[in-house]
Amino acid sequence: MFHMKPPGKFVTVHGLRTHVVVRGGGPTVVLCGGLGGNWFDWDDCVRILSAFHTVVVFDRPGFGLSQPFPHGQTPTVTAEADRILGVLDAVDLPGPAVVVGHSIAGFYAEAFARLHPGRTSGVLLLDSSAERDPWRVVPRPLRVGGAYALAKALSATGLQWLFGTTVRRILNQSIPPDGIPIATYDWVKQIYRTPSYLEAALIEDFVYPDMAIELNAIRRRTTMPEVGVTVAAAHTGRPTPWGRMWIAKQNRLARYLNARFAVVADAHHHAMIDQPVEVAALIAELVSHHKDVDP
Repeated sequence: MFHMKPPGKFVTVHGLRTHVVVRGGGPTVVLCGGLGGNWFDWDDCVRILSAFHTVVVFDRPGFGLSQPFPHGQTPTVTAEADRILGVLDAVDLPGPAVVVGHSIAGFYAEAFARLHPGRTSGVLLLDSSAERDPWRVVPRPLRVGGAYALAKALSATGLQWLFGTTVRRILNQSIPPDGIPIATYDWVKQIYRTPSYLEAALIEDFVYPDMAIELNAIRRRTTMPEVGVTVAAAHTGRPTPWGRMWIAKQNRLARYLNARFAVVADAHHHAMIDQPVEVAALIAELVSHHKDVDP
């Protein structure tokens, strides 16, 4: 189905063929993309960090080049935290890692730290999802069934094929400092037109309330490990009411986690694309913090 050579390798994690890119050498950093994220969203950060770190970036089921979930199986916070652990084990990186979670993957990164503290050396929540009091209205089976039906309809009618790349441009307005590589354009055209990709994105979106509630349950029964934690909010620099509300929400999350708070300026939601140097510096700082406190 894909006509270009994958940049990474394939490992089996929880029974699914998973695309993983590993670069560099040194302390381990694992990068987890947000809803619908693909490995190439992190390319510039990987290039910068891999000079002094072992950088791992992988595609969750159905995204990028990874095998999708079997029909009826949906993501959970616990399972995705365990998937991060499974990826690290599959690529023979048993030591602690700085775990970076963007957007909804902020749920997974925080849960990883809480559930696997011995494998965590630091956490960066990058423009993370944050829900103080999540709630559900539509029952979960109806939401999941609706996601499958909508994905099937959009694929069958050809709308996904026609507008998949347009949706990418609307939802991800970030542009790398040196522009978008031609190879990335080609991957976007292929991946965003794949029915399993659309299905995976809609399902993860539709079960978001369940995962927000699950994370809060994990928080009540666990504690964060004694490692460096940074919450970083992206901000375009435009003074809008929504921007102020978002910064306040991210700052509140930082206070809750007793974390350092930072703002990545002149950046859209996918800050690692707009400002890879700044994001890489936040990650490297967490690595250095772990070295400083490590006995």
